[in-house]
Amino acid sequence: MYRYVMGSGGGLGNLLKASEEFQQTVDWVRYPTNSQTPTVNADSRPDPNGGTTADQVGLTANTSARLQQTVTLSASTEYTFSVYARAVSGTVDFRMRNVTLKAAEVKTATTTGPDGGGFTRFTYTFTTTTAGSYELALQNDTNATAKDVIFWGAMLNQGGTAAEYEYAAPTTGGSAPAPAYAGFGDAFGGVTAYYSLRQFTEAETLNAIRVRRSSDDAEQDIGFDANGDLDSTALLAFVNEDVDVYTSDFSSTEDLGETNGTGAAAQSIGGVDDAYKFTTITGTGQMFAGLEPFSGKGGGNEFRVQADVYLPSTNAEIDKVRIFTGYGTEIFAEVTTTDSWVSVDQTITITSGEVLRFQAYDGTDVTPTTTEANVFYLKNIVVTQTTADGAVTTWYDQAGNGNDATNSTESEQPLIVDGGTLVEENSKAAVDFDGVDDDLTFTDTGTMANGCSSFHVLAADDAAQDSVAFYKVVDADNILSMGLRSNVIGARFREAAAETNKGGTSSTNQVLFAQTSDNTPTMTATLDGVSVTTTVNIRLAPVGSSIGSRNGSDYHYDGTMQEIVFFESNQSANLGTVTTGGGTLIQGNINTYFDIV
Repeated sequence: MYRYVMGSGGGLGNLLKASEEFQQTVDWVRYPTNSQTPTVNADSRPDPNGGTTADQVGLTANTSARLQQTVTLSASTEYTFSVYARAVSGTVDFRMRNVTLKAAEVKTATTTGPDGGGFTRFTYTFTTTTAGSYELALQNDTNATAKDVIFWGAMLNQGGTAAEYEYAAPTTGGSAPAPAYAGFGDAFGGVTAYYSLRQFTEAETLNAIRVRRSSDDAEQDIGFDANGDLDSTALLAFVNEDVDVYTSDFSSTEDLGETNGTGAAAQSIGGVDDAYKFTTITGTGQMFAGLEPFSGKGGGNEFRVQADVYLPSTNAEIDKVRIFTGYGTEIFAEVTTTDSWVSVDQTITITSGEVLRFQAYDGTDVTPTTTEANVFYLKNIVVTQTTADGAVTTWYDQAGNGNDATNSTESEQPLIVDGGTLVEENSKAAVDFDGVDDDLTFTDTGTMANGCSSFHVLAADDAAQDSVAFYKVVDADNILSMGLRSNVIGARFREAAAETNKGGTSSTNQVLFAQTSDNTPTMTATLDGVSVTTTVNIRLAPVGSSIGSRNGSDYHYDGTMQEIVFFESNQSANLGTVTTGGGTLIQGNINTYFDIV
């Protein structure tokens, strides 16, 4: 019924290998490579030809669970990926996915497909971008329930439809390709909320943060690069995009402010029209025209300032126009040439002041005593902001449970880019909270039925810190705030009637702080893998769920954060260890990525 072509390196038209040998791990790599790894029971089921060469694949309860093969493809070319599949019973959903393109289609397999043995031949067509390696996968659906699917006859051919099936033999010898990026969620299930600047799972395409740039308040979502790190290239390109914050139009508009002088638009001088004319007022005092393009945008950011200046030689006293910001501390241009237009084009860093000033001088006298009116002219003033701050408006919950942490008040948003430069901790991106009013809040309320746990990667600017992050969960009697409140980077619990600090050490280093609790609730805490509390019964007063403060209003944290993970379950058994550059289980996974110890 099916054409069956043998080949040493693949069929005549099949670009895959091991098209029926899904247990062959050199060609079909299994992800994730931990307790969630899929299983393959080879040659255990009837195939479409009536033999028993079909493989039953057990996809674990993980959205990333898959069998994956790497192929080399041409640029801008259409290909069709196909496979025969059927359910063991009922119906099962799986995805055919191009991991490289981060695109997939969901397929539903049954026991009564139209092809031999109840199989259905499923297809997925895609078009490549550049030439190179592409990873194709048979993967669990996003519902992440464990399931068994019977697969046979995988094929990849060029074109927009599936060609007649051709068998492709396995690779002889060799070794499997290097594993792709594997995130926290690839290794550990059951996460309630996950805020991090690393990708939760390799397979998914959720964003990490939403960022507002200070130059024009535009916002953009920022995701991850191929290594699972925050896409800092896209982040900096967005935040530091050139933004025109002021362009003059003096054809009819006189929008500059004047001190000890008057202004007039639509003036002609030096062979050009539509110039701005500043006329000094006789008397004593600083004489300047100004505008405020830097208002709320300075603090170490760069601006390009362009302007044309004309200074007549007929002035009785004024012989110089000085251009500066602030109150004379940032002078970047002086024009003394007379009777011709002089172009100024400077890139400056604003450290103080908000006003761009064009000031009249008599020699070195900043406050000349003019006995008669003097003038200068301006045209083509353009102020472009070239670097900016990037503020986090939303820290997305990558676990997919909708617990996104947000703040719409601009002054209360923590920074990920400061003065055009990426905020980093130990060479990885970090979110910086100011300790005054920065925080991000969410509203989810969970349950204490199975206990709870939290993990925090942070570096305090001040060793005497207070709140970091709280996740509100409820037991039968109390509201427990699962998270870190600390004056010494330890744990602060309400035990009985008194609230007391339990362990911890003063530190401004990057640390990994973990808490686990059963449903009693009793809690323990560790700092960099070392216990900092004895087990204590806890009862915390009600607080809101937030990052950077308690209740989203008080006890604000001063420092950086890079990852916060909450579980509505006791993860004591998965706590693991911390060793130099690594460790085991959850703490080892976090330490390996962030290299804390």
